[in-house]
Amino acid sequence: MSNRIIIFIGMFCAYQLTKCQTQPTMPSNSIHEFTTPSTTVATNQTVIKVAMLVAQNDTDFGLPRRNSMLRDSAGAIPLALEQLWADGVLPKSVNFSFEWVYEKCNEATAMGFTYQLIRDFGADAIIATSCMDVPPMLGHLAANFNIPMIVLGQSMMSKLASSNNATYPSLLNIVPNYKYMAKGLIELFQFFNWTQFAVVIQSDLGNVSGGCDYLDNDIDSQITLNYKARIFNVQSSDTDSILISLQQRARIILLCFDDKKQLRTFALHLFDNRMNTKDYVYILPDYDMTLSFNLSLDPFWVQKSSADLNALDGRDADAEAIGRLAFWWHYDITLSALSNRNYYGFYERVVNRTYGWPFFCAESECGAVSNGSAYSIILYDAIYNYGMALNESFKQFGIRRETYRNGSLLAANNRKPFMGLTGYVTVETDQNTRVFVLSNRKNNSKQSPLRILMQLGWTNGELNVTMRNDSALMWSSRGGTVPPAVPPCGFDGNGCTVSVFEMYKGYFLSGIALFTLIFGTSVFCIVYLIHEKIVANRKSNLLWKVPFALLNRQNQKRPKRTTEQSHHSLRSNQTNFSALTHTTTCSLAQSKHFTLYVYNGEKCIVRTYGPTALAMPLSVAEMAECRTLRLFDHVNLNRFLGLSLDGPNLLAVWNFCARGSLKDVIMSGSAMVRDVVFVQSAIKEICEGLHFLHNSPLQFHGQLKSSACLINDRWQVKISNFGLRWMKSTQKTQIKDLLWMAPEQLRKMGDNNDLVDGTRQSDIYSLALVLTEMVNMAPCWQINDDDDEADSDDSEDGQAVQQENAATSRRRRRTTMAQQRGEQRRSTGRQRQQNADEIVYLVKRGGLIPLRPMIKPSLDNLNPDLIHLIRDCWVELPGERPTIEKVRQKLRQMNAARSINLMDHVFGMLEQYANKLEEDVHERTRELEEEKRKSEILLYRMMPRQVANSLKLGQSVEPEHFECVTVFFSDIVQFAALSHQMRPLQVVNLMNELYTTFDALIDEHDVYKVESIGDGYLCVSGLPNRNGNLHAKECADMALKFLNSLQNFRILDHPNERIRLRIGLHSGPCVAGVVGLSMPRFCLFGDTVNTASRMETSSSANKIHISKETHNLLIENSDRAYIIESRGEVIIKGKGVMETFWLLGNSKNGGGTWP
Repeated sequence: MSNRIIIFIGMFCAYQLTKCQTQPTMPSNSIHEFTTPSTTVATNQTVIKVAMLVAQNDTDFGLPRRNSMLRDSAGAIPLALEQLWADGVLPKSVNFSFEWVYEKCNEATAMGFTYQLIRDFGADAIIATSCMDVPPMLGHLAANFNIPMIVLGQSMMSKLASSNNATYPSLLNIVPNYKYMAKGLIELFQFFNWTQFAVVIQSDLGNVSGGCDYLDNDIDSQITLNYKARIFNVQSSDTDSILISLQQRARIILLCFDDKKQLRTFALHLFDNRMNTKDYVYILPDYDMTLSFNLSLDPFWVQKSSADLNALDGRDADAEAIGRLAFWWHYDITLSALSNRNYYGFYERVVNRTYGWPFFCAESECGAVSNGSAYSIILYDAIYNYGMALNESFKQFGIRRETYRNGSLLAANNRKPFMGLTGYVTVETDQNTRVFVLSNRKNNSKQSPLRILMQLGWTNGELNVTMRNDSALMWSSRGGTVPPAVPPCGFDGNGCTVSVFEMYKGYFLSGIALFTLIFGTSVFCIVYLIHEKIVANRKSNLLWKVPFALLNRQNQKRPKRTTEQSHHSLRSNQTNFSALTHTTTCSLAQSKHFTLYVYNGEKCIVRTYGPTALAMPLSVAEMAECRTLRLFDHVNLNRFLGLSLDGPNLLAVWNFCARGSLKDVIMSGSAMVRDVVFVQSAIKEICEGLHFLHNSPLQFHGQLKSSACLINDRWQVKISNFGLRWMKSTQKTQIKDLLWMAPEQLRKMGDNNDLVDGTRQSDIYSLALVLTEMVNMAPCWQINDDDDEADSDDSEDGQAVQQENAATSRRRRRTTMAQQRGEQRRSTGRQRQQNADEIVYLVKRGGLIPLRPMIKPSLDNLNPDLIHLIRDCWVELPGERPTIEKVRQKLRQMNAARSINLMDHVFGMLEQYANKLEEDVHERTRELEEEKRKSEILLYRMMPRQVANSLKLGQSVEPEHFECVTVFFSDIVQFAALSHQMRPLQVVNLMNELYTTFDALIDEHDVYKVESIGDGYLCVSGLPNRNGNLHAKECADMALKFLNSLQNFRILDHPNERIRLRIGLHSGPCVAGVVGLSMPRFCLFGDTVNTASRMETSSSANKIHISKETHNLLIENSDRAYIIESRGEVIIKGKGVMETFWLLGNSKNGGGTWP
């Protein structure tokens, strides 16, 4: 503000000094004042005084124009005003008075005249002159008085463009500026990847600043140029040096000349210096908007007469050769908008209105013209834009002088787009309203108008680039390719050398020798690394090769079979872990495929694969797999010790787990496995081991089952029997081993039960069955005893007979499968015992309800989510099963509140009873108090505090009569239609945001919210706390705030929709009480409630409908004056004829500002 005051004082003092020395310089009739054609102005009309500064004999860029604005442009002002009245933008009660003064583009005198117009005339708005340097100075003066200033003509200076409107807060401008012209040029160069370019500026206007000066300043402020030159006279000796510098530094050249004749002369110099090749691109900015209004102007290379800079030289063709390489960068405006609004003959009407109201300019003063200026449409749109800003301001603060004279307010409301004569006008925050285009000449002839090729504009700060024509047309004269900023051979042409090899022969030979050396070294290194890897593999193979001579067989007698008796003997001593271990060890000492050995002093389990597998030589991949298995080291994987290849049979050696398999432990009925912590720990360890396998080179287990999950002496679960598929394929798969396989695996197997590859999804299915065994503490499938005995018979002599009998049995059983499946569906209390063949067949068959084991949890405190996880894991479709990572994640969520480490669990139990008992008591007490507090808060939100306190004490709440209260009802207008346009979740979010806003307003008043049902809102004042006769005032103030809050309330998903309320108020007696035992509610009863509801239903959108009783209370018992309008007598449903009123506002909010 201080800078503005200093500038103004300086200019005004200069003006006063000039006035004292030379007497008034303006003619006696230089100030004119006119209003509308009416002879008198009605008393109820508002007259806005508009001051105009008209350039007299002005020289814009050195071109004399006598009274140009008043003569050929000012007639657009009354045309725009009439259109504003016709469109309803301004009411007919708003009138205008004009007063103007001639000035000669002098900053000091223009400041003085403007100050005189503000002081004496009382100007409410200023239309600045079209001179280049005057508007910025007037902008400071207008800002000082906060008077709106309208800019028009060729005022494209960046001084008038401010991103935050801090310099010129009262400016109303729809004319583009040099800042965006320069910014658009930079974006254009970046679009074509022109990183190096030059600028040539020509200006010789003396003290008058040309458009190229402003463009030069804006380009300097935004980029660093490769080269820039300033020319005052093209015929000077500096021109040759500038051309040489251009040839050496740039091919993309921006030419900005204030004088078109000088531009033609410079183009001839370019031609003479052979700068007319396709490597050059010349950009010509339209700094004075000449091309913006007339794309058919004569090109610069045409000499019109011998009175030009030189006599006719006949070199138009030479200058045209440069024009073929040029593109025009200009402000985009199309005069087709005139026809869109039926403004044929607009320019003739401008001239006619100049001689009429409100200017009445005589021909002696304005001259005789036939058509208006092209700038008249800019003035038309500027006045129309000013009228729209007035309209928006009047809506907010009413029609008064403080509103239409408030420049900053009008500038803030100068953002609404509209269709003007210059096209679609959009004013951004920095006063940029148009886009810029790149054009060239069609057919490169002077009769051919400019052709728009490319358009660049901004929307909310974002650049938009649009090709208006085929991009190939732009570079048709250059072979259809975009010229580079730097030529391929450089600016001096020395970048391309034909005999590069000869020039750098020594370097080439040295490079070839170096390459040969590097290549030979690389080959040697590769061969060496391969050799080392082979040696390393041989050494690694020694790790997994177990000599048969080092395997010592345990001398333990194996029981003939594991019968039900052995299980009963184990169950009889459930807590004797040593007996369990001994029995398991004996059972594993020797079996059909497993034998207990001692290797290097440690017990190990050896799996026998027979001589057939031994006869097959190991491939490279199989040996690599053995090395991988030998290196596996995970706490939940049983360690693979290696293979024995020098014995009578192929043997796989695994680490020994003293407690046997998970299946043995479950069948033993041990108390340990019935502990939920052990089960959780075992499940976690199985998943961890399976997760390691799925992320290892093996990628899957393939035969996961409870017998493959071993338990060591520390009760850790370790997965075994993974990998070595090429060895397992040599053995016949037993039918009971298929019970844990996934359906997709079973379908791939043939009648001979050939082993197939597993998948990660099949492992998840097998995991589900293992978890089922752990949850049920029993085998997942109920199999007949004869199958157990048959499968447990492992004598070598009876193996062939068993296989043949099994095949015959399968054929017989399949004939009666349908009857057995129907019997299974009818079984509800228990799972029917089946044989293994039948189960495998039903699982393989699938169907809508595939066969799965029954889940009967036998553990206490088992998380129910575990059962859901099991069912998710054994779904029929493999793709729908969760991955092992998701299974682990769900298990962590289930066990987040408890430790699943077995040893920690044992010691934690002791510490819990010894040290944490008192802490648990305090914690429970605190939680109880916290829940009590939450319950009280919830109760207080549902009931009045005194009612809630009575309910807490167990007392009955008697209904209470209140002599006089005010009941408030509100409803959303057309809520059903709005809900139909939105999804249910959007409706819920909308109502939540709206009611949250209303609830915050209720807290500011002595009003109690009773309930909200759908879009209905019920409140009351005067109960449960009596407040005398102030209840009507409280409800009225709250209702007004409700409507005011809707001004800033927006629907996120439907920004064009607005919430409108219909409100009704009524005062009278009422009874309140609590109704019901289940979900009790605090309800109101009485005719007052019904009448208030009728007030709401008979109200209008965004209006407050009150009864006569409420009206009387507001008049008699309020400390402020309310604005109330009588509605008269209205027929109210169920009430007959009632006298009602509209509550419009109060003295505090000024009569209501809601829409």
